[in-house]
Amino acid sequence: MSSSTAQRGRPRSATSRSAVLEATLRLLVSRGYEALSIEAIAVEAGVGKTTIYRWWRTRADIAVEAFFEDTKGEIALGDTASAANDFRAQIAALALLLSGARGNAFAEMLGGSRHDPALGRALRERWLNPRRAWGFNRMSRAATEGQLRPGVQIGAALALLYSPLYTPLLFDETTPSDEALGAILELALSAIFNGEPS
Repeated sequence: MSSSTAQRGRPRSATSRSAVLEATLRLLVSRGYEALSIEAIAVEAGVGKTTIYRWWRTRADIAVEAFFEDTKGEIALGDTASAANDFRAQIAALALLLSGARGNAFAEMLGGSRHDPALGRALRERWLNPRRAWGFNRMSRAATEGQLRPGVQIGAALALLYSPLYTPLLFDETTPSDEALGAILELALSAIFNGEPS
């Protein structure tokens, strides 16, 4: 293959890959994960199934990557002088995302991961583990900087902050209202962090 042919192929491949991810997200939001199939994605994206299998092993891998790519710029993983503010901003952005149509799609994937090993693996690798790592590292640094109240355990603190968002999704319930979540979040932050300017 000539270099000119390769150069023409790369943009075409990138375009096809983007088309697949965009098509997957549209189907995920409009039909839900259970109705998602490689065949439907291929038709929606205007590509062959072999093109899809070139990059992804399963529909779970495509679905999670499509969701991740669409939302990765919306969930701030802050690193300011205030850990409390970093968690406040991150959880507020996450709550906003989960309250919309994409949140419904995510809730279905999260529930489905209990009996779909491929989906569970994809969610852990692309979505949950990176956020857990950020939360643990940010909270650990806050501890070394003296921002945590005495006796606060990092794992318990993270569970306290994120459970109000994720737990309802596992029981097909909606996330708390902005007012309710704000009250829960501020109570949790005050229990975890030393008093500091917000």
